[in-house]
Amino acid sequence: FKPLTRRRALSSSPAATPMALRIPREVEPKGKRNGRRLRVPLLVLVSVVAVAVSLDLAAFSRSGKAASAAATTAWVGKNMQPELVVEQSGGLRGMALGVLFALLMMGAVLAWGAIRKARELQRPYQLQDLIVGGIADPEADLTKIITFIQDQVIVPIDERLPGRPFEYDLHSFPFVPMVLVIGNHSSGKSTFINRLLGVSTQETGVAPTDDGFTVLERWQADSTEDGPTVFGCPGNRPFRELQRFGQAFSGHFRRKRKLLADNAIMPFGLQIVDTPGMIDLPLSGSVDGDNLSGHTARGRGYNFVDVVRWWAKRADLILLLFDPDKPGTTGETLEVLTKSLAGLDHKFLVVLNKVDQLDNSMDFARAYGTLGWALSKVIRRKDLPQIYTTYNAGFDARAGTHNKLPLDDFAKRREEVIAEVCRAKERHFDNVVTALEETLRQVSMTAMVLGAIQAKAARRLVLTWLVGAALVAAPLGVLVWLVATGRLALPGSASYVPAVPHRSSWRAPPPTEAHSEDLTFMGMLGVLSAYTGLLLVLSAGCREFLQQSRRLQRTTLDDSFEEVYADFFIHNDGEDHRARWMNVKPKISSILSSIICASSLKPFPSWEMVKIDACLTKDVWHLRQLARMLRLDANGEVRPPTRRAADKDMNRASTMG
Repeated sequence: FKPLTRRRALSSSPAATPMALRIPREVEPKGKRNGRRLRVPLLVLVSVVAVAVSLDLAAFSRSGKAASAAATTAWVGKNMQPELVVEQSGGLRGMALGVLFALLMMGAVLAWGAIRKARELQRPYQLQDLIVGGIADPEADLTKIITFIQDQVIVPIDERLPGRPFEYDLHSFPFVPMVLVIGNHSSGKSTFINRLLGVSTQETGVAPTDDGFTVLERWQADSTEDGPTVFGCPGNRPFRELQRFGQAFSGHFRRKRKLLADNAIMPFGLQIVDTPGMIDLPLSGSVDGDNLSGHTARGRGYNFVDVVRWWAKRADLILLLFDPDKPGTTGETLEVLTKSLAGLDHKFLVVLNKVDQLDNSMDFARAYGTLGWALSKVIRRKDLPQIYTTYNAGFDARAGTHNKLPLDDFAKRREEVIAEVCRAKERHFDNVVTALEETLRQVSMTAMVLGAIQAKAARRLVLTWLVGAALVAAPLGVLVWLVATGRLALPGSASYVPAVPHRSSWRAPPPTEAHSEDLTFMGMLGVLSAYTGLLLVLSAGCREFLQQSRRLQRTTLDDSFEEVYADFFIHNDGEDHRARWMNVKPKISSILSSIICASSLKPFPSWEMVKIDACLTKDVWHLRQLARMLRLDANGEVRPPTRRAADKDMNRASTMG
């Protein structure tokens, strides 16, 4: 009563903001919630007691009638009354059985309730219907909710999948917002970063100059750290995951912290990741093939595509720079676009840099058109992403007057790119929530498709075993039937009669006992050899059938996906699901290729999918509101007083009164 009274007083106070102290819609009196929770167990308990009483009465009547005659004869000549003893013993037995049955039923009900409770999502937090305020520390609540969802919903499913495909899609806190800069060599990446920092810290040149990844951050003093040292950074816990790329990566990974001028564009609390230039080499595979990476991904000593994918999934903004001299997308550039940046369209900006090196509008149109045509071959959509046309020379001074292009317009576009870089901190928590939502949807799709494949493979395996067992047991069954019906007599039995040769002009000598035993042994050996050959043929046939089924599962993944989402596609084209399927399909294909048979996969119960749906419909929305509150704080806007602050003001006012 007291907390509710205080909330009403706060909500009616003119000093408090009405929207800041909005009570959740789901809040109701605690007694009402407890009463509704106890309603079903009480009904079950009453029904169990009623059943127990009825069993007691039935047992009492049956035992009294059945034992009356025996007790009468046993107690003849005694002074005791046999009917009373019979009734007492029968009643006790019936009551014991009834109590035992009631205890078993109560145990079953409690066990089923415990199982259902364990299958439900037990949130250690409360989902509130927030609009602006109401949380004292939104960042702590956001990290707590995300960590709980990852540990209780995603990790249990991921641990049952071979290879744990979603292990490195999870977030670790804390980590600093970052901007990833990638592009071809000599596309102006390092020059852009130097101008952004206001100091020349990265080497520049026409030839490739950077051989590794470099993290740059504004700091209170200059410092440089190597890869193994950065892996243990307490402020960036996800950096520990980079150890899996091996010594070749850590040996070329570093972090530079710079003391910048007060008027520097680069803000505090933001990291810029400079990457080695992508080199356009001829490919040995197709765009859709599994061998697309070829030697281009492993030519650096580590998988460059996977490393870029790791950075891209955690970056808040991705700048993809192109040079007008090399606007094509082949080699590593094509591979990064199709694999590393797949599903991250909301993050990256395509920048056509160094346009000040073009002489006239014809050259600009040719470079712009070539880049647009190359992107259309990779991005399978009608609407291509916006291409920002910029140049780096304008950071220091105006380019030469001999240029005939509208450099002022290009300078405005460059300022837009810089503004997006500085706004990456504001988008940080929104991107974290978006990444969590996409991971949940991919886990759900993977579990549903693999569950359907596993069930189909299990049915096929059971059918194969049944057919094989039937074929193996059929000869034995025929033999037993012949012997049982007397159509076939085994040697040594009473009904066995040796074969008599046909009468002819000559009289054959009667068969001896040794000769009959030789014939019996040869016959049994022949039957055993034929049966063994049949078993070998059946074993080879079943093995070949299962191998073909395994290959067929990988080639018919699209059909399995269509079957799982057939009901959804009745009234919806499902473009979002199909786009997500292009990212999930390689993971499922790798899982199926690593196991002998899909039936060995552990099943995915439906209640786990219910958990994911609950997180997508309730928790993600709540996380969006928390991210919005943090975004308002990052913009410098003042949020209305939180509930905890209002409580403090209320206590202070009451004390002063």
